[in-house]
Amino acid sequence: MKLVVAEKPSVARDIAAVIGADEKVNGALKGNGYIVTSARGHLVRLKDPTEYDERYQKWALNDLPIVPEFEFTPVSGAEDCLDALTQNMLSSDVDEIICATDAGREGECIFRYIYDYIGCTKPVKRLWISSLTAESIKQGFNNLLSSSEKDSVYAAGLARNKVDWLFGMNLSRLYSIYCSAKCSVGRVQTAVVNMIVQRDREIAAFVKKPYFKLKLENGAEWFDGEVDSFAEQSEAETVKAKCENQLCTVKKVDTTLKKENRPLLFSLTSLQAEANDKLGFSAATTLTIMQSLYEKKLLTYPRTDSNYITDDMAPKLEGLVKKVRFFDEAAADELILTGLNIDTRVVNNAKVSDHHAILPTEYIDKAEKIELTKEEKAILDMVIRRFLVVLSQEYQYNETAVIFDVNGETFRCKYKVPVKLGWKRFYPGQDEDNGKAVNYTEGESFEAKDLTISECETQPPKHYTESTLLKAMENIDRRIEDKELSSYVSERGLGTPATRAAIIERIITVGYIKRSGKSLLAEEKGIKLIDILPENVKNIEMTASMEQQLAAIEKGSETAENVIAQTIQKVRDIITLEAGREHVSLAPPKISLGKCPKCGGSVYEFTKNGNTVYYCENSPAKCFFRLWADDKFFTTKGKKLTSSIVKSLLAKGKVKLSGLKSERTGATYDAIISFSDKDYKDAKGNLHSAFSMEFDNSKKQQKTKDKKKGG
Repeated sequence: MKLVVAEKPSVARDIAAVIGADEKVNGALKGNGYIVTSARGHLVRLKDPTEYDERYQKWALNDLPIVPEFEFTPVSGAEDCLDALTQNMLSSDVDEIICATDAGREGECIFRYIYDYIGCTKPVKRLWISSLTAESIKQGFNNLLSSSEKDSVYAAGLARNKVDWLFGMNLSRLYSIYCSAKCSVGRVQTAVVNMIVQRDREIAAFVKKPYFKLKLENGAEWFDGEVDSFAEQSEAETVKAKCENQLCTVKKVDTTLKKENRPLLFSLTSLQAEANDKLGFSAATTLTIMQSLYEKKLLTYPRTDSNYITDDMAPKLEGLVKKVRFFDEAAADELILTGLNIDTRVVNNAKVSDHHAILPTEYIDKAEKIELTKEEKAILDMVIRRFLVVLSQEYQYNETAVIFDVNGETFRCKYKVPVKLGWKRFYPGQDEDNGKAVNYTEGESFEAKDLTISECETQPPKHYTESTLLKAMENIDRRIEDKELSSYVSERGLGTPATRAAIIERIITVGYIKRSGKSLLAEEKGIKLIDILPENVKNIEMTASMEQQLAAIEKGSETAENVIAQTIQKVRDIITLEAGREHVSLAPPKISLGKCPKCGGSVYEFTKNGNTVYYCENSPAKCFFRLWADDKFFTTKGKKLTSSIVKSLLAKGKVKLSGLKSERTGATYDAIISFSDKDYKDAKGNLHSAFSMEFDNSKKQQKTKDKKKGG
């Protein structure tokens, strides 16, 4: 009997349906010589420091660095699933195991952590597929790999986890001790925080400089061959006076047929970036949606870093185009009629490692019959549209450049006229071409009148959005001066496609950055941490170099043992470097909201894990005054305590609120809220200040008076 171990139950069901395992037995699917089960993601992890020695409960400098003989332990809550999987893997009925977790480093680790932890020694084959379609699964089972063929993939994945453990566990403790507050320091996440901090500082330090443009009535702009603007308005005024009402002669008209190539197929990162730009989705949201569409067998494997497919896939593309006719029948038919544009922008074996670019699957024509969320439909639309775009012809346009002479001064203008829409037919209204020609003939002249001067300003760089941050992480080589390292990371980037979304969410959760609309901004906590970290902890070169080493492990040109030993030494060096440094605080300066009505101390705001409390500085030793943002008195009336409401309560003892909602009728009303003398405790034992409410009758009384006057 062969045991198939998938990563998730949904994947297990898909595999079972193809290989004929349709009998449910003890939570698994059995039949045709197979038992199919799943791991349900990570069931086993590396132990935390406290699980090696209780003394690590207290974070102490003398204990650093912590370098354990790495051991595994079950993930909390996964024990039952692990027990069931263990029984199956060690069963005397099973003589071979097929690893069917996701094809990549993380999938390899999920399976092998379990395999090693339970002490299994049975032979293992590897299912390595990029799609969950029946055809892909059949091909995968017909071409099972030896587990040893992916030993280097596992070695790289395990090394990454150990390196990140050594780096994160030790340096997070180190800087938490020096900052007297819990800090999260990570090999990749810290480099990303640093990027955002430095960008914010560039913006803050940027000094806008004015400049001036001079234009003819037809929009042609002045230029002198090198610059196209004036530093001073007086200079622009001088040239304007020189040219106003003078003869304008067309010196040159040059029309060139140009082509604009289509974009590439989506990788995960490029799809996340576009979904953030056009739909406002976070990277994490897009990945979740992609995983769902993958499990529904509509799209191929999402966690890919490639924008290309392999040459063996090219013959299948026409069939896929026919299956997406429902999306745009005319476009699909035209593509097939004129021939698919399959060139090196589509097929490139050298740029496909584990997984090819994201594509619709052979089941895509069933999409209309599958229940999809609005968000899933939006992402599916993006992928199908890009698929058709990539197989389309180039966009062609005529670009006309016209040079004018006015009393010895030169003006120029350019305009584009579409000739052949090509791939741009799928993005109507998104091109900048004006679509209309202005016919000028060399030598013709006309009067230059109504010249205009416009004042402009130089602009600072823009704050990172998730889209631009993802692109920067992917193209991190552009920020690295070391040419050899830069050349390498041009293919890898910072982090991996699978981890970038989680990294962004992590640094938001710990309070290093925040979302402000679409922008990602550094928080004071993140800024202060970056300021105290040495350069080799926060710079991108360090983590890029580590990615280079991990890839070398996967290729077999480097050993995991050597990389881990180097990491241990780096951590030791950092700890030695920081020995005896002064303690600093990452906490932002506290701003008093007012005086405590109980003891007269200052009242401050504190937020943790999304919960906000307003507390007295003498709490809890001498005073128990505190106000919870989600106080039931306010939440039942459709309100939440804010700092402005608290300020008014502390200053005046009362606050007038409008838009309060009746629990009984749902109607809204205005009222005056005041402190009550009675405090109370909730079910969790949290002490709450009580409130009283009185209605503002002034309006009602005025209405009565007005009525009497009118009567």
